[in-house]
Amino acid sequence: MEFMNVIKNRQSCRAFTDKKVTESELTAILQSANASPVGNGMYQDVQLSVIQNEALLAKLEANTQNAIPAMEHALYGASTVIAIHCKQEENPAMGKANASVIAENMLLTATSLGLGSVYLMAVPMTAQYNAELCKEIKVPEGFVPCAMVALGTPLHAPEERELTIGRIHTEYIR
Repeated sequence: MEFMNVIKNRQSCRAFTDKKVTESELTAILQSANASPVGNGMYQDVQLSVIQNEALLAKLEANTQNAIPAMEHALYGASTVIAIHCKQEENPAMGKANASVIAENMLLTATSLGLGSVYLMAVPMTAQYNAELCKEIKVPEGFVPCAMVALGTPLHAPEERELTIGRIHTEYIR
């Protein structure tokens, strides 16, 4: 898919079929994560966990709903979730920035492959306070889950849209 079409088609998917992400799709997504820039090249300060175990996905969802009752289906039925763990630092903004850049590379790659995806914040934010769950999703000691990406086959085709420069207010300083 041509790059600007990927940008145009990249939308949050909040309804997935039960079709699994293939190994080749997963490999491409993980390659794009590993191609992401990370602050100061400190790749040792981030780690990924690929979660496809249905029981563990259900635990993540239940943990989120316990903390935020309104989030009944926090994973939207996705068959694969990739957690991005970041080293706890004096400057937690660096970890969040790294996680966001890694996530966006994965989200764009998923779109280019025809997969649906959504950036998850509530799930990792609530998971970080559950030590047992962090252990199950392989969060290393000294790290916290910073972001997650849910992936799968979208239940519905993305909405058609055109690219614009009018959605975000922009000031030009010339």
